[in-house]
Amino acid sequence: MALKHVNAIVVGAGAGGGVVAKELSEGGLSVVLFERGQWVSFETHGQDELLNQRTTVLGNAYGPDNRNPRVHESSPGVWTKVNPNEWVYGNNAACVGSGTVSYGAMAWRFHENDFRMRSTYGAVEGSTLDDWPITYDDLEPFYEKAEWEVGVAGDMSANPFTAPRRRGYPMPPFPHCREGRMLEAAAKRLGFHPFPIPMLRNSVPYGGRGACVHNRLCCGYACPNNAKNGTQNTVIPRALATGLCELRTGCIVSEVVIDEHGVARGVKYFDGEDRAHYQTADLVVLSGGAIESARLLLNSKSKLFPNGAGNRHDWVGRNLQDHAYSGCWGL
Repeated sequence: MALKHVNAIVVGAGAGGGVVAKELSEGGLSVVLFERGQWVSFETHGQDELLNQRTTVLGNAYGPDNRNPRVHESSPGVWTKVNPNEWVYGNNAACVGSGTVSYGAMAWRFHENDFRMRSTYGAVEGSTLDDWPITYDDLEPFYEKAEWEVGVAGDMSANPFTAPRRRGYPMPPFPHCREGRMLEAAAKRLGFHPFPIPMLRNSVPYGGRGACVHNRLCCGYACPNNAKNGTQNTVIPRALATGLCELRTGCIVSEVVIDEHGVARGVKYFDGEDRAHYQTADLVVLSGGAIESARLLLNSKSKLFPNGAGNRHDWVGRNLQDHAYSGCWGL
């Protein structure tokens, strides 16, 4: 049976895809939102310290599972298959909400000079470093919209380096713990400017859900009382409530179908029972993350794009990004 044509397909129900699906469906467009994972909750895995998105000894609590391997260049020219629970995989959760289910929930904005890195620092040999075609001022209204619709707690008044904003956060900041108060006082004595981190967690009841209960295990886990704000409990429910957005879970999109004019006409995908389907649409949005979106584009070949959709210059997948961490320790 042929599937009904829709206005838009969104691949990936994570941070980006959930927002896009909500905006399109509330704008009156029919949308199919694809997700390879399923709905999850705190009760799915609780607080198993060996089974979460940060400590994956026993696997990834919120996916993907080992049916989704990648290859890793362990040394020049030597490629190894790696599973999602291996560190070099660059894992992000595969579920409705994706990483926003289990993230640490920091809600930073870019600085103004982040949009003009080449102008600020110059050309870096061997890189593709360039200025964005838009500025911080172009994005500022949308930062504000996301902060208020998804829900951010914070206060930037003590941060002299923050970019200008028209409006504060919708929720007050979280108070510092005992260690935080010690660090704050020490930093001020040294002439630094400590301020509370903006968090995508409810410091007070917000969006019809309760406030954070200061659970010890947060980053890497789902929230036990649904106070951590992700697309799964904010914008995706709003998209579904329009009646115009259909969420299909357990589905892996294998190809964007491109016609002879280079226009995306839909996607081929496999459902949860590995049955093949073809869904047509006027618009296809890829939001499967840096690695999976690039892989899907490379799989989507056509007459105009023999090396993959949008890959005329052979740059798709060349700037893959992983989750970088920074930290410091003191004794």
